[in-house]
Amino acid sequence: MKTKTAATGSGYLGEIMVHKVSRAVGVVDNLVEAQSGWPPQITLKLKDGSFKRGKLSDFKEASGEEKKKFSESDQVPNS
Repeated sequence: MKTKTAATGSGYLGEIMVHKVSRAVGVVDNLVEAQSGWPPQITLKLKDGSFKRGKLSDFKEASGEEKKKFSESDQVPNS
């Protein structure tokens, strides 16, 4: 089990997350850890190859059902 720290963003790379507003599910593809008072920023790669970027607080961890659906369907395409 890896440790995740919301304050810095460490440990979230490769995790399945959900964009709160659009409900888009994807994998954390890139992470900029919090520095000098700025919140952590993540890039979520969606199944269609597009990206959602934003603060870590704009996203939430996927539920077990969302993770299962995401994992069962086709893998994220490589760009």
